[in-house]
Amino acid sequence: MIRTRLPFRMKSQIPHRRSGWLPAGWMMVLLATLAAGCDLFEGDDTTAPADRRYPVRLDEAWGYISATGRMAIVPRYEAAMPFAEGLGAVQLGGLWGYVDAAGTLKIPPVYRVATPFAEGLAAVRGDAGYGFIDRNGDVVIDPQFELARPFAEGRAAVRLGGLWGYVDAAGTLVIEPRFSDARPFAEGLAAVESTDGWIYIDRDGGIAIDPPFTIEAAGDFAGGLAPFATSDGWGYLDRRGNPVIAPRFEAAGPFAEGLAPVAQNGRYGYIDRTGRLVVPPQFRDARPFAEGLAAVRLNNRWTFLSKTSLRIAMERHFMLAEPFRDGLARVFTGREDDPEIGYIDRQGAYVWYPTR
Repeated sequence: MIRTRLPFRMKSQIPHRRSGWLPAGWMMVLLATLAAGCDLFEGDDTTAPADRRYPVRLDEAWGYISATGRMAIVPRYEAAMPFAEGLGAVQLGGLWGYVDAAGTLKIPPVYRVATPFAEGLAAVRGDAGYGFIDRNGDVVIDPQFELARPFAEGRAAVRLGGLWGYVDAAGTLVIEPRFSDARPFAEGLAAVESTDGWIYIDRDGGIAIDPPFTIEAAGDFAGGLAPFATSDGWGYLDRRGNPVIAPRFEAAGPFAEGLAPVAQNGRYGYIDRTGRLVVPPQFRDARPFAEGLAAVRLNNRWTFLSKTSLRIAMERHFMLAEPFRDGLARVFTGREDDPEIGYIDRQGAYVWYPTR
């Protein structure tokens, strides 16, 4: 792994430029999220395979199918989000609640915003702001925040007075709001935006990484590396703040299964943990690997790349494709403003043909 210190300009030499955690090309809002009217938060579904549910739209109503493609929850909702921790957020009458795998409305639709459960809690928004509920629907952290993000590693980012801090599962403000933006914790560290660029803090709020150069945008750690951007481009930091992969890319995503998508000259490829390009830049867009496959865009159509062969894995192409999750990937066909939504298995066969 390269550990060369780079000749970055010092912080005082670089005017601060506010950035998101990933470049615009990477931060593409998924059509499924837009169609469901949901936030971008998505938790992991830890339920048994037989109880996993996947949102589908049929005749303008939302329901859920099982992992085998059978209708499990009859479509009757205005919107539906993926299941997480055994519950799925659904919209009815303009408000959000949660259903279980049997289709029982476990938490009534009373919230203006609902996010997937993570670590047993979900951020929801009522009239008084954002708070957190448990899987029984009981309020655990009173609504009081302007914004709130899902729990990760025992901490949730919350915004008060225009600034971000973190609460623990008991609702204690363990890191006072003092940041312009805040990412979730990953591998014990979280990227936060200070007045002098992005830095990384530990779970107690102590500064863990604050290099002498300005980080203009920062991502989450995965496998010991995190993407970061300077005026020279995107590279990767290790947990000690060393720029082990020099910033030279136009865009960079997180490492997954040993590879990370990066962009050069307007095209995406994949690098390994040493920074070596193992898939030359050739795609219009690309996402991290998941379950041995990565969604990539060839011209204006999406398909999947195999981690084993590093070649296109299936003949089907889609308007948009999401990463695989529990053996299925959600795909979109038809018009961009009114897509049909389906699911494929790892061989590219439809488990649910696209519907709307």
